[in-house]
This record gives sequence, structure tokens and C-alpha cells, in this order.
Amino acid sequence: MSDSPTIYCSVVCSHCEGEGCTYCNKTGHVLVKEPACRCKACEGAGCIYCGFTGWAGLKGKYD
Repeated sequence: MSDSPTIYCSVVCSHCEGEGCTYCNKTGHVLVKEPACRCKACEGAGCIYCGFTGWAGLKGKYD
């Protein structure tokens, strides 16, 4: 049984509002699992659970 691939979409980093910062590797955008959802822990403000980007389901470095 094969797992279906995870689909990611690009969203604007809430921490820097698209300007580029260390949390989004200076791109201004991050990849998150579709459908894109704000982090429930901080409601999009940025916390340790969302990597300070404001989004839930971030694509990890090794995903």
C-alpha cells in the first residue's frame, strides 16, 4: 500500500509579511500542507509550534 504524496502550497510568512526573515529562509514565503491553515496555538501571530511563521503544517527540512 503506497501513501499518497503530501501536497504543499506557498503562503506568505506572517512573521515578516513577505519581506524575508530567518524563519522563511529570507524568501518571504513558506510551504504548508494544503489546505493552508493558520496556527491554532497562536492564531497566526507566530509561536514555537508554527516555527514563528503563523502557519500550521509547515513542510520540514527533510520532507
